[in-house]
Amino acid sequence: MGLLLFLLERLPARWARALLRLAAGLAWTLGIRQRVALGHLRLAFPEKTEAERRALARANYRHLGECAADFLRSPGLRDRELLEMVVEPDDWAKVEPWLKAGQGFICCSAHFGNFEMLGVYAARRGAPLTALTRPLKGAANARWVATRALAGIREVHKGMDNLVEAVQRGDVLALLIDQNMLPKRAVFVPFFGQLAATTPAPAVVAERTGAPVFLAFLLRVAEGRYRLLIEGPFVFERKSEDREQDVLAFTAMLNERFERHVREHPEQWFWLHRRWKTRPPGEQTCAAAAPTASHPAAP
Repeated sequence: MGLLLFLLERLPARWARALLRLAAGLAWTLGIRQRVALGHLRLAFPEKTEAERRALARANYRHLGECAADFLRSPGLRDRELLEMVVEPDDWAKVEPWLKAGQGFICCSAHFGNFEMLGVYAARRGAPLTALTRPLKGAANARWVATRALAGIREVHKGMDNLVEAVQRGDVLALLIDQNMLPKRAVFVPFFGQLAATTPAPAVVAERTGAPVFLAFLLRVAEGRYRLLIEGPFVFERKSEDREQDVLAFTAMLNERFERHVREHPEQWFWLHRRWKTRPPGEQTCAAAAPTASHPAAP
């Protein structure tokens, strides 16, 4: 791992990406999580042929390699160099009013596009970023965590109060909405036609703080070039006397919008993640209770 990082820091960007594409291709050839990726693609795209799904999975591995190379090389890039990698940044204007006012808000993203570079990009543009993450252990992950810290990203690992406090002090709270959750921490809403254990944190924090919610992704459009995509603001509102139903509806809305983007760029989602691992205790009941209607955006 140390030798790989040494090479990534010193090779030209194009060569660094090629090196990690090669590593990703090797992972595919060795079958590392290949069964998981193909199984999820069969679930999400039953209309595709097996050959089409295998081609899509291989493209996904290559995508992950390129994104990892750009992220791991980011500490050595000047601000101008890094910002110029985002060739379509216009959507940044959607969050500027809150940033200029020092008002916290919630930014929902996912393991989609180059999600790690999205954090680096936002931090380099002056967003005070706090991200809810899972602890990464081991020497191989130490550089990954250090790269986030070098960009100025603050990480918290648990505690709803920590998330609320981050927004209240004016931070941008980054939440990944496509992680599989334990049943006690999840609501079950549709994702590619299957109920997925999903964090209700965006709705809960928005309810407690009154802060708006955005969806944000950094999509790869060419080698070393990205497009910023931001949707929102969305405002959590109590629509009924049943708070749990309102949280469920808001969470389903975010999942529905996210799924549309994955369908447009399926090679850029993290199919290796066991997204549907946690199952609801009564799937038929939950399926009937999980609405998919869109939640209105704030004016």
